[in-house]
Parts: sequence; C-alpha cells; structure tokens
Amino acid sequence: MDDQTVNPEGNLSRPANRNKNTNILFLIATLVLLGTGIYLFAENASKTKLANRLTTEVAESEDRYRDLDSKYNEALAEIDSYKGKNAALDSVLAIKEKYILGLKADLENDRKKFRLNETDYKKQLSNLNLIISNMNAQLDSVQRENRILLVANDSLGRNLTEKINENTILTSTNSTLSQKVTVASLLLPNNIEMTGVRTKSNGKQKDTGKAKKADQLKLCFEVPENHVTDSGMKTLFIRIINPQGVPLAIQDKGSGVFTSIETGQESQYTTVANVDYKQQKDNVCVNWSQGTPFESGKYVAEIYQDGYLVGKKEFELK
Repeated sequence: MDDQTVNPEGNLSRPANRNKNTNILFLIATLVLLGTGIYLFAENASKTKLANRLTTEVAESEDRYRDLDSKYNEALAEIDSYKGKNAALDSVLAIKEKYILGLKADLENDRKKFRLNETDYKKQLSNLNLIISNMNAQLDSVQRENRILLVANDSLGRNLTEKINENTILTSTNSTLSQKVTVASLLLPNNIEMTGVRTKSNGKQKDTGKAKKADQLKLCFEVPENHVTDSGMKTLFIRIINPQGVPLAIQDKGSGVFTSIETGQESQYTTVANVDYKQQKDNVCVNWSQGTPFESGKYVAEIYQDGYLVGKKEFELK
C-alpha cells in the first residue's frame, strides 16, 4: 500500500499534492522548450530564406551587369569601326562614346553595391538602345551628305582628269618635239681615232700601238657642221673602257659620272672635251694619262653629249 492516505473529509494527503505540482512544472518546462524550439526553427528558416533571396538577387544582378557591360563594349567597338573616315562623323562619335563610357562607369558602381535591379537594368538598356539608334541616324545623315559631295567631286574629278589628260598629251607632244630638236642638235663626231702615246725624254710625243711603251691615250675626232646647234661651249664626256670592261677613271684627273639617256642610270666617264663650237667643222683631241702602265688588249672609247652616245671607237694596244 503506498504512502497516500485519505483524511476524514475524503481529500488526498500531502504526498499526492507534491506529485501533482511536479507534473505541472514538467508540462510547463516542456511547453517552454517546445516554444523555444519552434521560435528558433522559424527564425532559422527566415534567415535561410533571406540568405537564399539575397544570393539569388546577387546572381541576377551579376547577370544583368554582364549583359549590359557586353552591350556597352559592343557599342564602343562599333564606334571605333567608324572612326577616322570623316571629320563630321568623328565629332558625332566622340559625343556618343563619351556618354556610353559614363554609363559604363555608373554600371560599375552599381555592380560594386549589388543594386542593379531589374528596373535599373531595363532603364539602362533602353538608354543604350536609344543612343545607338540616334547615333546610327546621325551617321546615315552624314554619309548621305558625303555621298552627295562625292558625286559632285566625281564630276569635278572627271573634268579635271580630262584636262590633265589633255595637258599630258600636249606635254608628251612637246617633250617629243623637244627630244627631236635635242637629237638633231647633237654633234655626231666623224673620223674617230684613238692610239697610245709615248712621251720621249725631250718632251716630244709619238704615237705607239704598244701597251708597254704608252704613257697616255689620245682620242681625236672631227665635230661636224650643224646649224641646228647654237654656237658656244659644248661639253662631250669621254668614256674609255679597258680590256677588262672597266671604265678608266681617276677623280683627281677630272673623272666623274653622267646620266645616260638610254639607260636612265649614272655612268662613269674618264675625261671631258670642252669644244668652243662655231657651227662649223672642227678637230678635237683629248689625252688621258693614268700614271700607271696600260695593259695590253682591246679598248673602247665612247663619246657622249647631253646623255646621248654620239660616237664610239674600238682600238688595241699590243
């Protein structure tokens, strides 16, 4: 039999009351713990939901940023492709480029603050499309004006080309006539002779055909009568080529270069003959010494006037 007893009035004894109080306290504690658990669970769920929402917003903001940044870069690249073609176009492009770069900087600031929402994204995209549309319209207008100018310039260009062609024909004709006059005025030498010269101890000179005895080469020729040629000093370039095919030339002895009409290239000459021409026949002789022995073999003497080959003679030193 347990410790609980019944008093005369029919009530439980004190031990029964203690058990009842313990049960009540246990129930209260259980309810408190349960409520705390429910609160913590709800709070954690709320934080998780908030974190997920923020993560989604950040991801969406980053997607919007990348899309707009790509479109800005495409617009800037399109602007670059038009640059340098026309001064009027460049002034329009500079304004649009500066504005787009400003929008790009604002976009970067929004990205750092994670605040590029859907509304801002659509607003910036709309602004960009408006800028591009306006820019293209201005470019079309400038290009149309340029096409009109090109047509006008083309017409002027054709007229100018026709005039240039006419002048070219006249210039060519005059050049041909001038060349014919130049050729007709050339002094074409006759009786060209060349030989070696030996200088004796007494100073007298004697012609020789032997290389080991020659200390000079002598070229003589006759200039003809030519009334097309004006009187005055005429310079004839003498070019002597040795048996090795090399022009004899010593700069200190008056050698130099002239331009050949036939080849258009510079050629080396050995010496010059200055002729005081009086529109009548005249005999001319030129001597050349090189200070070293002449080699045996065939030599070629060429005479040039105003770049034209007017005479040629081959000779041999044995």
